[in-house]
Amino acid sequence: MKITVITPVYNGETTIHSCIDSVLSQTYADVEYIIMDAVSKDKTIPIILKYPEGKIKLISEKDQGLYDAINKGIDEATGDIVCFLCADDMYADRNVLKKIAEGFQTDSTIDIIYSDIVYVNRINTSKIERYWKSSAFSPGLYRKGWLPPNTSFFIKKNSLLLHDKFNIQFKYAADYELNYRLLEKHRLKSVYIPEILVKMRSGGISNAGLLNIYKSLKDCYDVLFFHNVKHPFIYILNTMFYRLKQIYIPSRIKNTIR
Repeated sequence: MKITVITPVYNGETTIHSCIDSVLSQTYADVEYIIMDAVSKDKTIPIILKYPEGKIKLISEKDQGLYDAINKGIDEATGDIVCFLCADDMYADRNVLKKIAEGFQTDSTIDIIYSDIVYVNRINTSKIERYWKSSAFSPGLYRKGWLPPNTSFFIKKNSLLLHDKFNIQFKYAADYELNYRLLEKHRLKSVYIPEILVKMRSGGISNAGLLNIYKSLKDCYDVLFFHNVKHPFIYILNTMFYRLKQIYIPSRIKNTIR
């Protein structure tokens, strides 16, 4: 079972190395790694080219944003499973992809596997700033503000293409739209792993400052309206509360990780 990891990047010279290292150090062997570069103007490409030939498939071309880049990566992917890891992010340990492969191999009917993630300090990535604790999906959870972290989403490529890729009209919430469509609307079979599998640096496109948070929530509202959801404002209020709860780190999770 081949897993394709897709990393979109633009001017990511300060973080791309740790992202790449976390992928290439995985103990699971059958991995395809695609980096979609949006014609970076810094040292991103030279950094990528320092890695051994054949380890990374680098495509550098203009795109219409993060989710358009990921869609292009999906088109290039040859793996059975696809997943997305932004240049600011990294896998929590060397066995993440092994756990995912084993999860899919236990049940051939599984379409999606996802997990918990943590947001970490941009400089000190061992310091947790936010803990995104997810849970097993059941119909109606989105109304309560529930949503799984997209960066922990591992999905069968065939299942994804059957229901289409990211809708790039939602610049800040295309991940929310995709997850809602796959889980709530089409009810793809999913499995939740109650472990932290991804570390995400704070300050990404959807979590950097109040303005971007507002834009993200506005896009989420538009997603619900797009899908003819009744009373979308209730969903958004609950989503805001759900995010606030993530700032508190439960006592069972230490505020530092390796």
